[in-house]
Formats: sequence, C-alpha cells, structure tokens
Amino acid sequence: MIRQTVRRLLTAPAIRRGLCSDSSRVQSAHQVFAALTKNRPVFRITEPVDVIQEPSMFYQGLLRGIAQAKSRIVLSSLYLGSDEPELVSALDQALAANQALRVDILLDCLRGTRSDSRGQSSATMLAPLVRKYGDERVRVAMYHTPALNGISKRLWPQRYNETFGLQHIKAYVFDDELIVSGANLSRDYFTNRQDRYIRIGSRGLAAYFVDLVRAIASFSFILGAERNLAMSVGVPDPSRDPREFVAVANSAMTGFLGRAQAENSVTGDDIDEADTLAIPTVQMSQLGITQDEEHMREFFHITDTYARLHGCRNLMASAYFNFSDFHKHNVLRSSSRWDLLVASPRANGFYTASGISRYIPDMYSIIEHEFLKSARSCGRPDIAVEEYYRDGWTFHGKGVWCYLDQKLPQLTMIGSPNYGYRSIYCDLETQITLIPGTTGSQLRDDLHQEALSLLSHSEMVTEVGLEKRIRGAPLWLYGLKPFILKKM
Repeated sequence: MIRQTVRRLLTAPAIRRGLCSDSSRVQSAHQVFAALTKNRPVFRITEPVDVIQEPSMFYQGLLRGIAQAKSRIVLSSLYLGSDEPELVSALDQALAANQALRVDILLDCLRGTRSDSRGQSSATMLAPLVRKYGDERVRVAMYHTPALNGISKRLWPQRYNETFGLQHIKAYVFDDELIVSGANLSRDYFTNRQDRYIRIGSRGLAAYFVDLVRAIASFSFILGAERNLAMSVGVPDPSRDPREFVAVANSAMTGFLGRAQAENSVTGDDIDEADTLAIPTVQMSQLGITQDEEHMREFFHITDTYARLHGCRNLMASAYFNFSDFHKHNVLRSSSRWDLLVASPRANGFYTASGISRYIPDMYSIIEHEFLKSARSCGRPDIAVEEYYRDGWTFHGKGVWCYLDQKLPQLTMIGSPNYGYRSIYCDLETQITLIPGTTGSQLRDDLHQEALSLLSHSEMVTEVGLEKRIRGAPLWLYGLKPFILKKM
C-alpha cells in the first residue's frame, strides 16, 4: 500500500480558480526561476546527471572517481573518518600510478583534529600522504572558524567547541566530474546513513568547486607531513586575530565569487530551455558572505508568487527538525503547499548517544510540535511533517524538490545546508540548484523517484501524536531549546 506521505506527493495541487484559466499561459521552469540566475554563476549541463540513491553506490562512485582521475581530485568534507583506510589507500594508489595527479582535501580543523579512542583523527590518517608525495601533490587544508577565539578556544572541550562554526561543504571532484552531497567521508555515510548524492559531468562546474576549495584553503591551516598545522602564508590565525582573519577571508571569497559570476553569467536571451542549469551558491555569514541566504529568499518569493496563480508544492528535507526562523517563517507564509521531511527520533544520529546528547531527539520533537501548532494557528492544513525511519539506518538527507503545476519536480536544491540557524549564521555551506531543461525528462523522473524513495520510508506525524511523544520529556529540556536551536 502506498504510504500517506507518498500519496500526498503524487497528488497534484489544485489550480487557483479564476486566476489562470488558460494553461497555455503557464510559464516554463526556466522562465519561472529566471531571477535565480541573476548575479550568480550559472552552468549549462549537457551531460546526463546521475541521481545516486544509496550510500553504498555513493561510496563506489568515490572509489571509481579516485581510480579514474587523471589530473585532479578535490574532496571537501567536514571530516574523514578514522575508520577509512580503504579510501586513503585508494588515494595512495592513484597518486603512485599517476605522477600528474594532484589531490586537494578540505576539512574542518576542529573536527579533523578530534581524536578517537585510538588517538586517530583525519589529520593522522592523511599526514602520511603529505609526507610521501609532498605538499605540491597533496594539500590538506583545515578551516578554523574565527568565532572560537581567545579564552573560549582554551576552555571549550573537543566536540562542544565545534558548535561555534564548521567547514561543512560536501563536494567531491574527479577531473571534470562532480559529486555533490550532504554526506561526509565516514563509514556510516557509506553504509546505513541515508543522504542525497548527485553526479554531474561538467568541466565548468567542476572547475568552480576546485577554485572554491582552493580559495578556502588560502585562508585555512595546512597539514604538514608530521601532522603539524601551519596557517597559510600571510593569513592571521583566526583564534588569535579573528577580525583581521575575517577581512582576509572575505577578500578572498569576494574575489572568487566575483570572478565566478563574471566568467559564468547568463542573461534571459542566453538561456536555452533545453539546457539543464546548475546554479551553485555559498553561505559564510561569519565571513560576510550571504549568497545562499539571498538565493533562498528569492526562491521563497518566486514559489509564493507562482502558487497564488497556479498552485505549487515543495518538499524540503533536513537531517534535523531545526529549521531556522527564516525558513519556518517563509514556509508558514507561503501560498505553496509544503512537506518537511526529517529524521524520526530513532533515525537521528543522536538517538544512541550518551549523556545529555541522548535527549536531543526529544528536543527536535518538541520543536516539531510547536511548528505544527503554528501551522494550525495560521490555518495551514496543507503543511505536513514527515519523519524518516528505516530499521538500522539514520537519516542525513537535505535539500528541496519543487513541483510547480506538473507531476515531476522542475527544480531541486542539493548540498550541505540543513536549513537551520547554523547553516545561515555559523558554518561554511554550499548547495547547487538544478533546473532540468526540456531535454532533462530523465532527470526529472529520477529526482521524483528519489523523493518517493525517501518518503516510502517515512510517516506523517501529527500535533496530537507529537504531544503524546513529548509528554514525559524533562522540563529542563525546554530550557535548552535556545542552545539547541542555534548550536545543533
């Protein structure tokens, strides 16, 4: 039997009567979303785009990309798991077999140097590659947030100090092929932690992400052969001189984004509706870069306006029900129908945690309950919340699927943001907006099947059901809500 959540997505929205009686007047997706291409780099994708469904397929794609790369491998992730010797070995073999190959890796400094019980970390895993091949062929950059500085840097312990801000971008480049995802380079993300993954063949888009990673590396710590970290030449230490660091980092990012836009800009006359368009955006509020926030604001405006005339529905997924006030406000006020997909408590990565962390799934349930109350008070029965649960799995997927008045998505967003406070104000994030062209019917089908697959493991929750779930939650948990909203 088709689950209620899947049936809901399959049901087309009603056209607003009296506002658009002539279906021939309905605009194409390229026309509807034309404003998203302004002041942004835009890439025309002519090769087939592959939607990867399972973590194991994502992992095999990484190994295949490493083995086949001829000139460049770029890996950007929060961290590399200390249980990933196979991935490191694959990089070693590729470097040994091809003297022309260069590897750039971007990780977060705080997470990348956090040690496990064996004393292993991302840094200890990768330093041997730097030692063996030299920093001209292997460059491991580790970004450090300027928000953790001074006495805070000394007092906050590992794990908790990561709440100040992270390098959160997930993008994997092999020559002219890009895999964009929200997944990290760790064993659970390759086996039973469901995320999203899309493979795109495009020399221009791949080059954009190579340049993005190298721009961030220019103001990051660089890993040495002996596991030592040294700041890039001429860049202030963000933990000692955060103000000067931000100025340098902002200059580097502003320059990169300006060049990317100038080299890859389009106008309405340039857009061929047969082309699939890819629009990358970045968010780095701590460094004064808010491109993705502006992009999302425009997307909310476009879909709200369109829905008033034609009807529109959207699916937005996040690993956690911790959407920012910005996202919740725009969903509640929108004329579009919205489905929000998040992890159920049992599919939340914190479900089996120890100490205070084990209460985090309860906090997300409390926030869900408050949101559904707000939706009811706003008269929005067309807003629903679904929770993903698959026995033995956790959920880490994020992104947007936009269905205009058709039965297939005309736009998707995929990348690293969880659409929470941290995504906007703390972390380094990037996502890609894909608008399939008229020749991209297979891509639209694949994106729709991806959404249906995720929803097939999901159940819609209700205000009453959530009220029962949180009834036994300790009162002190409510006092932690401001911290959870901004730090998790």
